[in-house]
Amino acid sequence: MLSPETLQKLIRISTIITIKRDDHFVKEDDICRYIGIVKSGTLYSYFEDSDANTLVNELYSKQSVITSYRSFLYEIPSPAYIKAYSDAEIYAVEKSVYRELMQYQEWALIFKEISDELFTNKCFKETSLIKLKARERYLALMQNRPRLEQDFPQHLIASYLKIRPETLSRIKSLDLHQGHK
Repeated sequence: MLSPETLQKLIRISTIITIKRDDHFVKEDDICRYIGIVKSGTLYSYFEDSDANTLVNELYSKQSVITSYRSFLYEIPSPAYIKAYSDAEIYAVEKSVYRELMQYQEWALIFKEISDELFTNKCFKETSLIKLKARERYLALMQNRPRLEQDFPQHLIASYLKIRPETLSRIKSLDLHQGHK
């Protein structure tokens, strides 16, 4: 999570973007023009496979860093969609502002904190997918991000964990019966 000081500095230079439920922050093949922090609401990043199945890559809630980072940095098409699950507001920094501020050491360090946050989240997810069984991934996710179950439906959480919704239901049911909840 970003430090309170970093969050306040970003808020001061940001513009607020409002995104209605089911609208997109960025679409696949569009260039992501912003890096931001979720002020309110929930969003999720996803890919569509060749059968048009939704494969959730990330879940964003209040104070999450949000962007299609590679697209934002290199001004290339986004490989994924970022869609609002609920009405959302985002403190957004445009690419031109980012470029201008990166000339100053203080801002370079702030944007490094943001990139570190993105990288750490990516590493956590990648490691858990490789090393942990489904139940362990679920428990680790709930430990690190306990509000997700209030913010998102089970099918999106299951997709993020790379398991079927029925598997997630079984895991939750077993944990409840075994007193692990």
